[in-house]
Amino acid sequence: MSSSDDRGDSGLQPERTLMSWQRSLALVIVVSLLYLRGSLLPGEGTVPEAPLSVRIAVAVFLLLLCTVLGTHLWTRWRRTGNGSTDPGTGTPPLSVARPWAMVTLCVGVCVISGLLVLTVLVS
Repeated sequence: MSSSDDRGDSGLQPERTLMSWQRSLALVIVVSLLYLRGSLLPGEGTVPEAPLSVRIAVAVFLLLLCTVLGTHLWTRWRRTGNGSTDPGTGTPPLSVARPWAMVTLCVGVCVISGLLVLTVLVS
């Protein structure tokens, strides 16, 4: 088994992981804004959609979720020396985000997906 020095890793893997998290969070924000967009008058569109108050609540929930996860990623990135050293062990961290962040993002996306399906089925 070779160490990170033997492989010539310049430490770019944690940076790529951080950038992929940022892209994922940006995509969630874009989707929430697209979900918020819709006909502002009920019954105007041909596609069933949730009432405006539900869409606003969903968009605010997703923006708060992305804010919490983005803040966690940024502070963890800074605390681990740009993803190079875990302060507790002195070794490279296993991942940029903690497992709870991954589970939170997945649960948030699943809840929103379920809400969208219910919106279509109820209408």
